[in-house]
Amino acid sequence: MIIRSGSRRRNLTLTIVMSAICVSFVAAQEIVPVSDLTGGSSLFVFRGGSKSVSRKYVSQARSRRSTQQRRETVAKVNSQYAALSKAAPRRSREKVVNPDDPALKQINTMPREEASKLFAGVGEYYMDRSEFDQAIDVFRESINLDSTNAKAKAGLSEALALKGNELLAQDSQPLAKTFYEEALTYNPKNAPAYFGLAEIASEAGDDDAASANYERSLEFDKELTEIYIPLGILYYRKGNIAKADQLLTNAVAIDPKDATAQHFVGLVRLQQNRELDAARAFDAAKTLNPANAESFYYSGETQMRLNNNNGAIEDFKKAIDVRKDYFEAWYGLGSAYFELENYKEAVAAFEQAKRLRNTNPEVVANLGDAYRQLGDYNQAESNYNLAVIFFERTPGYNENNDVKALAADINARIGFVIAKQCELNRKRAAPCKWDTAVAALEKAVAITGSDMDRANLGWAYYNAGVTDIQRGNAAVGRPKLEKARDNLVKVVSSDSVFLQGPLMNLGRVQTELGDHKSAIVSYKRVVDKDPKSVNALRELGTAYYSDSNFKEAANVYKRAVDRDDKNGDLWLLLGRAQFKSGNVRDAQKTHEKLKSIGRNDLAAQLLVDTNGFK
Repeated sequence: MIIRSGSRRRNLTLTIVMSAICVSFVAAQEIVPVSDLTGGSSLFVFRGGSKSVSRKYVSQARSRRSTQQRRETVAKVNSQYAALSKAAPRRSREKVVNPDDPALKQINTMPREEASKLFAGVGEYYMDRSEFDQAIDVFRESINLDSTNAKAKAGLSEALALKGNELLAQDSQPLAKTFYEEALTYNPKNAPAYFGLAEIASEAGDDDAASANYERSLEFDKELTEIYIPLGILYYRKGNIAKADQLLTNAVAIDPKDATAQHFVGLVRLQQNRELDAARAFDAAKTLNPANAESFYYSGETQMRLNNNNGAIEDFKKAIDVRKDYFEAWYGLGSAYFELENYKEAVAAFEQAKRLRNTNPEVVANLGDAYRQLGDYNQAESNYNLAVIFFERTPGYNENNDVKALAADINARIGFVIAKQCELNRKRAAPCKWDTAVAALEKAVAITGSDMDRANLGWAYYNAGVTDIQRGNAAVGRPKLEKARDNLVKVVSSDSVFLQGPLMNLGRVQTELGDHKSAIVSYKRVVDKDPKSVNALRELGTAYYSDSNFKEAANVYKRAVDRDDKNGDLWLLLGRAQFKSGNVRDAQKTHEKLKSIGRNDLAAQLLVDTNGFK
């Protein structure tokens, strides 16, 4: 704060009174005091609160099954189809013929139709033994003998599809596809063939073709319930949560011990904001398959949503035990530690995430937040700078308003940590980087044009200007103060919902520029809105004092001390104003008050300032 008396200026360090003006939450914003060169404080408007983290989650739901899960699906569908076929054949079959049957020795003398039936029976023999290569060869020979043999065609279609499934389980997808396509030429209602084509399309990312083929498979064989899981996963991936819910819930009802089904039910419940149900599903998935790191990761995210950060930490650590390079789990671990205000461990976890993806903007932004909370403002600034660079390199950045807003927010944080570092630098006479702070906030304003960013830009210009003036460079500093004033006037002239901080900063700028009457107007607006704010009353009293209206200054200071009776600095200011207004008797009473509250140092200072009340 600055006290002016004519051409004489004294800096008086005051205790910052944390009143409603200094810490107020409006629309998820916090006004944070930062000490400045005047000995008082300027106010930074923090989006989301000063303990906020840039982005809590990096949830990148891997809605694709792993290779192992795909193989398991194929095996389960094959097994289910075989069991269903044994109980109720899916096609009309010829009577089984053993390849060693003597009748086959007479094959060359038989009518072609009869020989075709015998070969079809041999094909069934190999089908019963899952020897699909031999079955395919024999069924082909049967069809060569009689192209009208419908049972042979149906058998060949089934053998081709099941052979395709064997190849699919071996990741030979292109070859498997040829078997499925040929199978459908012999039987366009072949459910296993459609299933196989769906699996191939799903792996290739062709969700429309995949879902169409899964649905056809179920259309032609409704009892192939093992298809519920891959189809439900596909609908989850496509964002059709209702369909995914129906299919996956049915799958769990059929087999509660299916780890994959439980895992994806958990993901569906997260999408539905049913965290308790999600937690139960992930608990089942973790128990059934403790080797699936993702179930632990998403269980951790669920626990964070349930505000069980300690439980989340346990889950994230287990995910990392399974997969050491699990980026999302390291990120989640850092986030959980951050929520618990264990910033040291948060830094350690975020640093590991950064090591795994050193160009990820969210990681370095959150790492900057954790360093900021530890008071390591240089490291915070360094990571924030990286975050801005990486956000700006995001494909389609200029068209993506959400990403641009994140970049603007990080630019604002750069300005804030520079100010906090400046508080430390002043103690050791090190320079402050206010021009860098101004540049960062100029970028934020260019992106958002918001009152909040403009208010912070005015705040930065104020501090930059005061710094230059303190160094004896008023020619550079005063234009910065004028820019501060212009930006803050724009903010306070709007219908912004967070005017107190900008108004307080504007009052300081106007005081620095010698425009005390305007400063009085600014501070009065704050006091009118919050008449109980000791900080605002003090600043208003100082503005009156600087404008030589000592009587009104004394009146306002009296209102302040009535609210903070033990504040010696305020009593000192009141005593000076009383003396200057000619009220020596009350100034002497104030002198006695200072002594009664144990502030003999300030009582002595009042005697000096008033020349012994003479």
